[in-house]
Amino acid sequence: MYKILLMGPQGSGKGTQAKRLSERFGIPTFAMGQLLRDEITSGSELGKKASEYMNKGFLVTDEMAIEVLKKRLNQLDTKEGYILDGYPRNEGQYHEFSFETPTHVIVVEIPREESLKRISGRLTCSSCGAIYAMKDGYQVGDACACSGKLMQRDDETPEAVSRRLDIYENETKPIIQKYEDQGVVHHIDGMGTVEEIQERILEVIK
Repeated sequence: MYKILLMGPQGSGKGTQAKRLSERFGIPTFAMGQLLRDEITSGSELGKKASEYMNKGFLVTDEMAIEVLKKRLNQLDTKEGYILDGYPRNEGQYHEFSFETPTHVIVVEIPREESLKRISGRLTCSSCGAIYAMKDGYQVGDACACSGKLMQRDDETPEAVSRRLDIYENETKPIIQKYEDQGVVHHIDGMGTVEEIQERILEVIK
């Protein structure tokens, strides 16, 4: 069974790698943000509570987030394992997640300047959430394949990305160290092609 946590700074490509690993091993991948959005869409009591927080501009509590995650982990498709993208991010989430022991914690490493360059030049579809890069010629307002419009998220401006990277350094790296002490962490060079990075990850998982 694989219980893989994929971690790394913003723009490291962990979401892309999570999808590829999911296909390769036949296990689901999920990120907390998407789980919360799905829960809200479901109209459940938990989703309504999360929606109230988020509509007021607040982050959901760690307790609420872990309740959503536990609900997802109880689904049948996780019986052979799962890939969790970008969680836990801080001390509180780490303690809430203590009921699980990951088999691998994969940390995809890229320099801070590369994070800023990748994220600040990223556009997101307002409808399906697909990611596009400005360096490939896409601009704000262009149409996505699903007919949605491309936009730059408020949390992906250079200033916002810099703040998020500071949070990663100050709050997430100490969590990675806790997993280091358990002997399950593997640091991966995140520079190169998607295929090259995938090969590096597969080497440590094997």
